[in-house]
Amino acid sequence: MSDLPYISKWIYQDLLELPSEETNIYEYKSSKVSLDRLKNKISIAASAFWNSGGGIFIAGVDDYGKIDGGIPSKCGNQSIRDWADNAIKLTEPIGDYDVHSIGKTSENDNLGEEKVVLIIKFNESNQVPHMAYDKKYYIRVGAHSDGASHFLVEALRALRNTTRPNLRGIMKYHPTKPKVEELVIVSINDSPALDVKLSFDPFPATIREHFINEFPLEIALIDKNNPFRMEISLFGARNQAFGEEPAKLVLSYKDVFGNEYRTEQFISPHKNLQPMAIGDDIFEKLTKAINKLADKI
Repeated sequence: MSDLPYISKWIYQDLLELPSEETNIYEYKSSKVSLDRLKNKISIAASAFWNSGGGIFIAGVDDYGKIDGGIPSKCGNQSIRDWADNAIKLTEPIGDYDVHSIGKTSENDNLGEEKVVLIIKFNESNQVPHMAYDKKYYIRVGAHSDGASHFLVEALRALRNTTRPNLRGIMKYHPTKPKVEELVIVSINDSPALDVKLSFDPFPATIREHFINEFPLEIALIDKNNPFRMEISLFGARNQAFGEEPAKLVLSYKDVFGNEYRTEQFISPHKNLQPMAIGDDIFEKLTKAINKLADKI
């Protein structure tokens, strides 16, 4: 939800203007809730809000949004900010969030000494579904975080698969250089991948020997209309270029929301290559037709 409040600049006065009841984007937890229980409540809220478009979790206020003393500003030697980060990390995968706390500023504040109101803003996520600490999925339904049905979880997962960039590497013969084999990074859905970094682990032999200082390669954009191509070897020289073992292709990239992803894929020097015709004109035409079809796919 792009219209969620910007909490980083909130002051005590902003707490006095909270909605008088919980809503689909506001959840309140009383100061009376122990930190052990609160940690689990935060994980459930993270799952529910991330799976439902975002929202704000506030600890240290009652059911009506009124400050009721605050929660400890520390948990042992740990700041409440670090403690909150650890609570949020109980949810998988971790989405985007902001944490802010407001402490006592005057004698008239309805906060105890060394107590704070903790505010966590869960921003809209493109990595749904998110699973809470108890291995369950939640969504926000009105003023409550309810368990999500299996059908809804699968629908959320399908949504992620259509919105998250999905890159794959394939080995193929160069479309205009018949004796050159190339690695092509293609997008298999409509979502663009931004700020792509390409590397290998281990590096193919030729790259390790001659070009390792050029990696990771940085590619601004890969989408369906803009694949990335890299010449790897000449026909018949795959083993010299790769070595005997497959190389792990490592891609890290972002989506349009700034979410970061990392994928790994083994590229074998002995697989994923289309057949190559030699000599016979009929087979050469067939090879060109296959290459053209593969490009369209």
